[in-house]
Amino acid sequence: MNKPQRSKVYLLACCLHAFATMARGEEDHAAPANLRELIDAAVTQMEVLPAGDDKEVDREPSTPLVALRWANNQRGSEDGVTILYIHKGRPLACACLYPWAGELIHDFGALGRGKIEARRTGTTKAIWEPRESGVVFADIPAAPPPDATAAGRLRQLKALAGQFQSTMLGWKSDDTDREELRLLPRPLYRYAAGDGAVSDGAAFDGAVFAFVMGTDPESLLLLEAVEDRGGKAKWQYGFARRTSGQLEGRHRDKVVWKAARYHETRDAPRPHFAAGTPIPKELLPVEK
Repeated sequence: MNKPQRSKVYLLACCLHAFATMARGEEDHAAPANLRELIDAAVTQMEVLPAGDDKEVDREPSTPLVALRWANNQRGSEDGVTILYIHKGRPLACACLYPWAGELIHDFGALGRGKIEARRTGTTKAIWEPRESGVVFADIPAAPPPDATAAGRLRQLKALAGQFQSTMLGWKSDDTDREELRLLPRPLYRYAAGDGAVSDGAAFDGAVFAFVMGTDPESLLLLEAVEDRGGKAKWQYGFARRTSGQLEGRHRDKVVWKAARYHETRDAPRPHFAAGTPIPKELLPVEK
């Protein structure tokens, strides 16, 4: 990791510490003065952690990472962030925070290979307990074996991501809102910081990429280096939705993933879930 990257990570860690301190009530912080400050304060309002009764499950809450700030003026979302919930180096879930219909929405998606749950910080009752992940992983056809070094694997990750495409098929039955999404050249998150394995039990390296409309992520692409039961290392991929619109994912122009429009987001057992918190009237976006 170079110096600019270390500086960014340090700054983010300081911000997250400040938000966590505010959530615990250890300091007398002023109330948010605008929508941006409200969103920033909300980053630590929810916790995501591994779930299950197995004593070997590490129940330590994940760390929320602000992976991307975005806007989507086309759909009226002028301020939003995408969060990745990182546990032992790997994302368990994602969430987009944005204002909608007078509420600040936490729009969750399950990314992990195991059971997870979400709860409001400072509470013990789960508000979201997906029965399955929102990502189905599959081998990348004709992909080379993962390189022996972290630097080599990063080069592979970027090259492999370039083999994929994603299209927003939208909400209209006549496909008039169809739009080809743009792949951001840099991953939102890289799993491993060095050559060591990630303590996940499955992936020992990987990255999260985003396909965006403007700067708004509509679908995510997860690429992971894993070992099969025989100890052979290989690359796998999985798409994750970040919109209620219909989506399509392709590998070398072959359709490998589809997501139907209007998925249910208020059902706690599902892999996609939305929770809303009322926005104070004085902070509501001004209607144009």
